[in-house]
Amino acid sequence: MKVKFHRWMQWIAVPIVALVFHIYFGYKVIGRENIPAGGCVVCPNHVQLSDPPFAAVALGQGTPLRLMAKKELFRNRVFAWLIGALGAFPIDREGADITAIKTALGCVREGHKLIIFPQGTRDAAEGETKKGAAMLAVKTRAPILPMYISEGKRFRCRAWVVIGKPFMPDAKEKDYSVIADDILQHIYALKEQL
Repeated sequence: MKVKFHRWMQWIAVPIVALVFHIYFGYKVIGRENIPAGGCVVCPNHVQLSDPPFAAVALGQGTPLRLMAKKELFRNRVFAWLIGALGAFPIDREGADITAIKTALGCVREGHKLIIFPQGTRDAAEGETKKGAAMLAVKTRAPILPMYISEGKRFRCRAWVVIGKPFMPDAKEKDYSVIADDILQHIYALKEQL
């Protein structure tokens, strides 16, 4: 099923979700001034189902947001339409998904903020990373924007998102896993600001 992104859906959804998060979680963002103009690869940690909307709401509605999401989320046609309209597109994590990679590269080059979780999944072991975010940042020559989302979110827990300063990956580094590990270090270093 082909999914279509509708920018107007983000204009409606982001402020509503932000309001709900403020009421339910006591949600706060640190570092919005670090969000660069133009396209970038946004790299948050991922431990809970709520992390993707937390990342989107933290970025706000100033620029189009896109999100790589596992293809399994697109099995239900109604849910696939909804998340596709909101900016998600599917990726097959089992192999080299050329279509998803081309879509991701195109999004960043068009000036969108591409959200990709370096750990790939909520079930990843601590410190385990995938190479996708590193590869996309190198190929697009776009800055990486590290983001730490507080863990253990629950009702009125004072949930936090910390947005770090953007940085460029080492273009001379040929091993994407080294860059991916560096991204993860940048993310978890932000926890110290809480």
